[in-house]
Parts: sequence; structure tokens; C-alpha cells
Amino acid sequence: MTSTVSYQLADSEIPVATITLDDGKVNVLGPAMQGAINEALDRAEADAAKAVVLAGNSRVFSGGFDLAVFQSGDAAAAHGMLAGGFELSLRTLTFPVPVIIAATGPAIAMGSFLLLSADHRVGAPKSRCQAIEVAIGMTIPISAIEIMRMRLTPAAFQRGTALASTFVGDDAIAAGWLDEIVEADQVVTRAQQVAQEAATTLNAGAHRATKLKARQSALDAIRAGIDGLATEFTPG
Repeated sequence: MTSTVSYQLADSEIPVATITLDDGKVNVLGPAMQGAINEALDRAEADAAKAVVLAGNSRVFSGGFDLAVFQSGDAAAAHGMLAGGFELSLRTLTFPVPVIIAATGPAIAMGSFLLLSADHRVGAPKSRCQAIEVAIGMTIPISAIEIMRMRLTPAAFQRGTALASTFVGDDAIAAGWLDEIVEADQVVTRAQQVAQEAATTLNAGAHRATKLKARQSALDAIRAGIDGLATEFTPG
């Protein structure tokens, strides 16, 4: 793959693909990283993988969008990065086979929205989940708000959006950020186990058709948010 994303297909009768993000830092979801993840997902589809694990590095799942792009003053580049991130969330939410995320560390901002887009999320005791935007002077995009609304409890949704609250451990599970927590050195292994179980027990066609039905209103709202990004962040 690339220097920031690696791809591995388990050698078994029911293949599971593991896609690992590692830019050596905090796995910022800039255009290059987004492209590399999409290439890996393309490969998983071409390989007929029955499930996909999306994992972070030993430090973090993802710290979110590349702030340097926002700070560059290039509005088109910023809009493109935002759109690309939420398109990746939509692809994850609608992927034809189960997607399991291994939150090997913090999932912040766009990293947290991508986390919420998986079918199952495995974290570590210190896997911090946070939409940090309002704490750093940014307005959360509509698409991100709709992703959070879909997966979080009403109380956690309000705290997460308006207060940039941090969720860790059992609080992250109760809020809807994570599905289970294991020891840090077992996160990827456990995610692969969940993926293998899903690949073995689920009918792929029924899985995708059902999640599309269950998520349709959220998918429509996220898409509308993507389509309206330029208007949403254009002063006027």
C-alpha cells in the first residue's frame, strides 16, 4: 500500500482484511491518508474480504483532520478535505461487509466520527473519544453532527457536540462511542476476532441490506451535509 496505510489479508477460508493507519504520528486524516484508506478498501473489495478491520497505530487511532490544511487559508482544500472525510464515513457506514474498528488509542474529531461509522468498535481502557471542535474554536459540520446523533445516546450527543466532552472506558461504551474494551495489547487481535465471527456467521447480502435500511435517514442527512459544506462554511 503506502507509507501511511498497510494492508493484510488473513490467510483463511473466510478472509478478513486488516487496514492499519500509521503515519508515525497521530494519523491525521488529510487528503493523502483518506486516499490511502480508500485504496485499501478498494483492495479489500477486490480480494472479496468477508470483513474488514480498520486499526490505528500504537499511539492513536486518529487525531482527526490535518489542521495545516485548515490553517493554509485555501478554502477549496479545506472543503475538499472535509468532504473526503465524510465520504469515507459514508463508505464505512455502507460498506458491503462488516467493518470493525480497533481504537488502539484516542479517536479525536474526524477520527471519532470515523470510529462512530464502524459496525463494531473495540477500544482500550485509555481510548479517548472526543469531538474536540468547539474547544479549539471550530464549528462542528452538519455531517459530523448527524454521525454523532445516529450513534450516541441523547445525553452523550448533547455533551459531545456542545461541550466537547471526553469519553473514556465504561463511559465511552455507555455513551455509544465504543462497543467493548480490552487490554491495549489485545485491541487489534480482538477486533480481528470480532471480524472473523461476523464474517463466519452473517449473510453478507442481508447484513448490508439491513444496515442500509436501518441507517437510511442518517445517511441522507450526512449526504445533505456533504453537499452543503461550501454553503455551511461560507460567510454571508
